[in-house]
Amino acid sequence: MRALFGRRVQVQVRRWVMSVPGPATEGEASASGRLARQGGKRSKKKAQGYANEGAENSGRRGPSGQELKGPLQKTTAVEVAPEESENVLKTPAIEAENVHKVYDAIASHWNHTRYKAWPRVEAFVRSLPRHSLVADLGCGNGKNLPGPPPVRSVPHVKEAGGFAVASDISAPLAQIAAEEHGASCMVADCLAAPLRDGAFDAVLSIAVLHHLSTRGRRVQALREAARLLRVGGQLLVYCWSFEQDDDRSRSRHRFVAQDVLVPWSFRTPGLKKGKPSEQPEPAPDEERSDRWEEQPPVCQRYCHVYREGELEDLLEEVPQLEVVDSYFDTGNWCAIARRRP
Repeated sequence: MRALFGRRVQVQVRRWVMSVPGPATEGEASASGRLARQGGKRSKKKAQGYANEGAENSGRRGPSGQELKGPLQKTTAVEVAPEESENVLKTPAIEAENVHKVYDAIASHWNHTRYKAWPRVEAFVRSLPRHSLVADLGCGNGKNLPGPPPVRSVPHVKEAGGFAVASDISAPLAQIAAEEHGASCMVADCLAAPLRDGAFDAVLSIAVLHHLSTRGRRVQALREAARLLRVGGQLLVYCWSFEQDDDRSRSRHRFVAQDVLVPWSFRTPGLKKGKPSEQPEPAPDEERSDRWEEQPPVCQRYCHVYREGELEDLLEEVPQLEVVDSYFDTGNWCAIARRRP
């Protein structure tokens, strides 16, 4: 295996241990009536809610064709402070508080909602030549990397005949990637990866760039990816789009500005809302899932969402890269760039 890492860095390959409603359609009316007959005013209200929700969600489908349920996700506009330092490697306060701390806190819960890569990301991985070395910068829970059974829905870099090295700024996520998805993972900043120049055939940056709060830091992340690529190697970038209309978006998100706080709610099975004064003492033989617990606070994630053409503008500031394709996919602006000679 070719040398991948700088002399100051040691990577443990197997594990990284860190400690008022409108008329319903005929189908909706039928469903409401069927549910209402099951009992009382509560059932009627619940049934009417299902009917209204179905009408609201009509036409919105996810990447796999499934109907998207639930209301549109609300966001809050936020003002990003000007860059205080010329050092782009210095983490701004909004990223430390609303990205790093948040993902450390929600890592386990987030992992259970992110189990499969987007189809075009998987297609990119599987299109690479056999024996390719792939760097996943900001890998999250490792869903784009090889996963041991029974995680068979993961797009396996290993199955494609390659080898992946992953990193994430969140230690809990890096640990999940190593332990649950079998990734060779380390804790590292995507703006300063401890990996050798020109060692990789491909670099992935999936849903990472929109968590960087300044233009200088976004360009630095792209420069760092270019540094890792061999000549002819390819970079795949995905970042959230500002344009989230029903005609092309497969997301429930709608953004009120480009710099926003996006809520993350813990929806744990068995967790019920209730005020402390309303929480009865559970009986000794009562199941744990029936307990009343105070709902955890909603975490606010910082995101800079991209307008059409903005990602290409950033890539133009990295002369080592040339854009070979750009497209819209699953609510993201995406680009494939190749390392120039």
